[in-house]
Amino acid sequence: MDETLLEWLAGLDQDRLAGLLDLRPDVLRPVPPRRLVAVAERLDAPESVHLALSRTPLPCLVLAETILVSARSGRPLAGLVGPGIDRSALIDRLERAALVRRGEDGELRLAAGLPAVLPTPLGLGPDLAGVLAQVTVSELTDVFRRLGGTGTPRKAVLVESIAAALGDPDKLARLVARAPEGTRELLDDFVWRGPARVLDEFPPRGHHQPRRPATPARWARDHGLVWSADWERTYVMPMEVALALRGAGHLVDLPVERPPVRTAPVAAGHVAHEASVAALRLLDRAAALLQAAAAEPLPELKGGGVGVKEVRRLADRLSCADDEVRLLLDLTHAAGLLAANAVTQVRTRRTTETRRTGVSPTRGYDGWLELSPAGRYAALVEAWWRLPISPTRRYDGKPRNPLAPAGSGTPSSVIREVVYGLLPAGAAVVDAEEVAAAASWHLPLVQRASCREVVLAVLAESRLLGLVGADALSPPGLALQAALPASVVHEGLGEPRPGGKGEAGPGDRREAGAGGGGRCGGRGGGVAEAAEGLLAVARQQALFGTDLTAVVTGPPAAALAEVLDRAADREPGGTWRFGPSSVRRALDAGHTAADLVTALAVAAAGPLPQPLTYLIQDVDRRHGEIGVLPVGCCVVGDDPALLAELAAHRRLAKLRPRLLAPTVLASALDPAQTLALLREAGYAPVEHTADGSLAVAAAPPRRAPARPAARREPAVLGAARAAAWLARTAGEPAPVFHGLREVFTRYATGLPPKARERVAMELQYHGTARIVYDGEDVTVSAPEVRGADLDVWCHESAEFRRLDLARITKVLT
Repeated sequence: MDETLLEWLAGLDQDRLAGLLDLRPDVLRPVPPRRLVAVAERLDAPESVHLALSRTPLPCLVLAETILVSARSGRPLAGLVGPGIDRSALIDRLERAALVRRGEDGELRLAAGLPAVLPTPLGLGPDLAGVLAQVTVSELTDVFRRLGGTGTPRKAVLVESIAAALGDPDKLARLVARAPEGTRELLDDFVWRGPARVLDEFPPRGHHQPRRPATPARWARDHGLVWSADWERTYVMPMEVALALRGAGHLVDLPVERPPVRTAPVAAGHVAHEASVAALRLLDRAAALLQAAAAEPLPELKGGGVGVKEVRRLADRLSCADDEVRLLLDLTHAAGLLAANAVTQVRTRRTTETRRTGVSPTRGYDGWLELSPAGRYAALVEAWWRLPISPTRRYDGKPRNPLAPAGSGTPSSVIREVVYGLLPAGAAVVDAEEVAAAASWHLPLVQRASCREVVLAVLAESRLLGLVGADALSPPGLALQAALPASVVHEGLGEPRPGGKGEAGPGDRREAGAGGGGRCGGRGGGVAEAAEGLLAVARQQALFGTDLTAVVTGPPAAALAEVLDRAADREPGGTWRFGPSSVRRALDAGHTAADLVTALAVAAAGPLPQPLTYLIQDVDRRHGEIGVLPVGCCVVGDDPALLAELAAHRRLAKLRPRLLAPTVLASALDPAQTLALLREAGYAPVEHTADGSLAVAAAPPRRAPARPAARREPAVLGAARAAAWLARTAGEPAPVFHGLREVFTRYATGLPPKARERVAMELQYHGTARIVYDGEDVTVSAPEVRGADLDVWCHESAEFRRLDLARITKVLT
């Protein structure tokens, strides 16, 4: 660990330390550090440095690379950067994130993990001394003599002489002037397009190399301008050589101006209208998708996810585009409303196969249905905001399979935050490509093409979600923007944007005690409040026609859609069509004809058409005229002639019917198959239980197990609270290490002996354990022994707590 970093951290006041932790939220995860020593170790870790740089604007990244080159080459920073550029503001930005520190002598110190994250700063390779240290004396001597040296000096002198000759721009220019034709072009590739190249004309290292005529590549290798980097054919140009070839007058350009994002005025009413239509459609289509999955599990691919064929089938059924289905599937999955069913293991002669059983709603779906429309909407938006992928993004021109595992790379949630930090409030964006360019400026480590794809996908999904309307942020979108962390800026460089929530950093997705399970604490609450007005315009009634259709001239309210879906089949264009089969479906589900007529009359903008009431009454009159008993089974009815007709019906021959009595017919098939055959033949039977009562056709809803990620998320410690904690523990010594097994055996008297050993092993080797403490279910990590007490991090309350070991009463799995 860098001791100077620890001293620097100790010199920060509480506000500056909180600002640092807000910019580096990964330092607080998964368990916050107890002391500044741990903070320093995490800050210098290459993974943490990479995360910090990934959200550092382009000029700051270029300056960090320039400082790294200055430190390696010994050249002053002022000689590498163009004049007229204020470097102090950029250095301040880097220092606030602990990527660069100013020493007392004014020297700039880099984070220890920075060289590993930036192996080729400014497109330059490793320093010459490091390259030459790996080369044999024989090779160094050959290069030394070709550069005009004489004698056979020691290796250290060889390295020093070669470095002096190749690092001098004037000497190198005279040397290159004598090179074969085409050499300058080859060297320019190394200088400006990256320090490493594969040169196929050379055999791998260690193989015999016959003498051949000089070529540009051979001349560059023989004179030490490029060196073999591995045992294959990769050659690298040292940093000093590239700097010399760039010329003494070459200066680094710092693009301090962020690409502009042009805006245009837009009427608030226009924005609200478009957003309202999209939000209501989102709720309607999400409910329809979940209802379809509840009726029949969605098939899965062998590798996981939902395939293209199923996406297209759902798109036809839901009357929406394929991308909309992909978004809905990933949203409901992330919100914990949809999940894969448990797999089954099927043994064959040679192996055991794992077979997937489809995707179904979870129990969270039942809770989601009980929420208000605004609550449902906020749950979906919150799930989208956390998604690490963009459901509608194309990968090499191909769509991603919904519910498939996320790949590696920068999470889309990071780019999502940057996009919402760029979108103006109260104005429309003129060109989405300008937003993509500005986002790339804020995220320079993300490949420009990938960043563009994600930004365009984020904007398209925002329109489908009702967060953007008429190319401007809607009220729910503005609520998301208001909840952005303070480290997300709007206007280029400088201090964090005013109005950002300094306490709620990127890691502070849920404050301690906020609700989970789709009930949207924190950010979701603001979205739900903002969405109330958008969802209030939903149509509460439909227009019923004499052609047995119902038409909703706008987005339907959830209650209206539920009533119409109950007794009619949905068609495109906001139309529902009634028919004998759809009305019978409602009666089979336990609704009476009177209930249907009453519910539809409330949903109608005028009186119900007579053809519809006649249809309901006619289906109800025939509904139950014959019944199926679970005998093996028996068909019963009040009309002997009808039973005789069934016994002689050719289409019912599969039943092998036999008349047991004038009103009782025996069937050879089970009740479900008998019901299906009778309905195919045009009859309207109902099922009875063994005691003769009517059996409601609705089967118990199938629910998939909840996804682990959809369960209650642990609370996280905010930057300000973490800084206050670290300030209090700055002078506190770390406790002496004690074996947890011995401590639990001695003091955890509320647990059985085996449970004491088990929880001690879980904490010591897995780092986390679930226990019951004073009747409270808590998840604890990072234990430190304090006599008969245990200092732990409590995930539920986001705080360090001291537990009395004797009051632990149970260990949970």
